[in-house]
Amino acid sequence: MMKRILAITSVGIAVAAAACDNSNITDVNKNPNAPENVSASLLFPTAAISATRAIRSTIEITPSTFAHWPQYLAEYQYPEISYYQFRPTSADAWWTAFYAGPLQDFSQALAQTTAAKIPNEIGPILVMRAFTYSTMTGLWGDIPFTEANKGAANFTPVYDTQQAIYDSLLTNLAAANTMMGASGGDTYGANDPVYAGNTAKWKRLANSLRARLGMNLSKVDPTRAKNEVAAAFAAGGFTANSDNAQITWPGDNVNDNPWYDNQKEGNGTRDDARFSVTFIDTLKHLNDPRLPIFARPVQDPNCGTAIGCTVVTAGSYRGMPNGLLAGDAGSWGTRSSRLGPQIFAADQPSYIMTNAEYQFILAEAAERGWIAGSAATFYQNGIRASMQQWGVADADITTYLAQPRIVYAGGTAGLAQIGVQKWISLFTQGFEAWSEWRRTGYPNLTPAANAKTSDGQIPRRVIYPQTEQSFNNAHLQSAITSQGGSDALNKRLWIDKP
Repeated sequence: MMKRILAITSVGIAVAAAACDNSNITDVNKNPNAPENVSASLLFPTAAISATRAIRSTIEITPSTFAHWPQYLAEYQYPEISYYQFRPTSADAWWTAFYAGPLQDFSQALAQTTAAKIPNEIGPILVMRAFTYSTMTGLWGDIPFTEANKGAANFTPVYDTQQAIYDSLLTNLAAANTMMGASGGDTYGANDPVYAGNTAKWKRLANSLRARLGMNLSKVDPTRAKNEVAAAFAAGGFTANSDNAQITWPGDNVNDNPWYDNQKEGNGTRDDARFSVTFIDTLKHLNDPRLPIFARPVQDPNCGTAIGCTVVTAGSYRGMPNGLLAGDAGSWGTRSSRLGPQIFAADQPSYIMTNAEYQFILAEAAERGWIAGSAATFYQNGIRASMQQWGVADADITTYLAQPRIVYAGGTAGLAQIGVQKWISLFTQGFEAWSEWRRTGYPNLTPAANAKTSDGQIPRRVIYPQTEQSFNNAHLQSAITSQGGSDALNKRLWIDKP
């Protein structure tokens, strides 16, 4: 893994050096993010890594949006994001990071591999591209898709509807599963940062991701959701944690876990994140053995003047309320639990999708009668997979599963149990947890104090970037109009219709 990531880094340096060569003035018209002489075997892994970093780091821990809105974490120094005061500059940065980064590289790699007719190289591109675009449309709704990344051929792409984007991504994932295999030609081999060229695992990811996207349609189009999840299940998704799709960071102080790069105890400067009372109290209530892995005991078990604080014993865990204003939030620095060392270990993987999530999708599908099998068994498999992923001992897992409040109840109560356990398992994958909350209402989150949204509720989307107002405003305004005429944080997307 270290060799693969270092090789990719070297290519990035070479490309940057080439971009700085001003010997030919026409070079200013070339896009350094789409080098003409870099092969798909290097473009794809670069894009896969940068997409994962953007989704599991940029939009999650800097400035912590999707660790805060699902109420995993709270801010005690810079609490604006906790009470939904979203900065427009963040939207600008995210939009550019996606389109000028991994999506540009995926586009170039897809053109090369399609022309060369290499299915085993096309398939992983379609899968990771679907992962990236599904995240982006989950943030903004309608976005440029069919006309995106055309370079000088189209600087003002139209916005595709979220429905059209989902149609295309689901079709692509089904095709990716079908095309990969023994007769599919070369793979990326050692350059593949996810599965090292293992097409069987790529097929399982294609199907598992298809199940995720299919389940995302459960509110707006339950029939399509049922058909997509059932087809993905029949095609074969994850079967074990060894199938987890992840970037495994070398932890060599060059290519590290992004959370390590963010935190002061690693290579970063941040120490302002504390656990939310919502997350800590849920783990404590359920006697969850993941608690001491995720979090550290409070430094000060007393409360002092901290608002909403309850005294705990020394060595215990405590979360802080979300949405406190700066003066009140500042009292919580030593009184709320900090991230556990494993979360920001230099070599801790970044997860694209896990077996635990897939098992919970199957549990919900079985409970709804969409697939054969026991919802209770899939539910238990999801809990077990998550706990094993974080190193919980088997004996502790068995004890946890035997608790009356954990034993699967079935029906509406069972769906609530699945939702809560899925939320716990998605810690460090906050965007997915926020998406699940929008879809299911689980867990039952109370909006943060001092909420700045117009209705005082948790945001349901992200505002469009200001740069689009300057450079592509006609198509931007058309997209806003088609989605109800508002660009507000509390505006529901097509996929989130009540």
